[in-house]
Amino acid sequence: MDLSDNPIVSPAVRITILLRLVSEGFEDAFGSRPAWLEVPGVDLGELRQAVGADRVEQLASTIGLREGDGYHAGGPAGTVALSEAAHKGVLGLMGVAAMPSDVEVEETSDGPRFQVPADWFIAQPAGRGD
Repeated sequence: MDLSDNPIVSPAVRITILLRLVSEGFEDAFGSRPAWLEVPGVDLGELRQAVGADRVEQLASTIGLREGDGYHAGGPAGTVALSEAAHKGVLGLMGVAAMPSDVEVEETSDGPRFQVPADWFIAQPAGRGD
């Protein structure tokens, strides 16, 4: 997802939203927090540049952040990846595109809460290889 021409969204914000999305997808699928989160190498480099190497190392030790081939969350129960629909739909969550019609928005005193469709996540229970 190339947002380099859009100065409204910083790389750190975009990466944080995608990591939170995959983490919450894992929690919904398996009822527990993931043991690790993966981010593509290019995005990990952008995050390191935006927040500093020390902060990225702290995230590696606290949430298991590591380099991977996409946005994934995993643990003993299995893994969750973000689908293409999630990568497109997240642009609406960030306010740089129209909100997808299948995203439910609830206004709360703390701000909007979003319910995204299940097809944004690809869950793979442990022990069920391809």
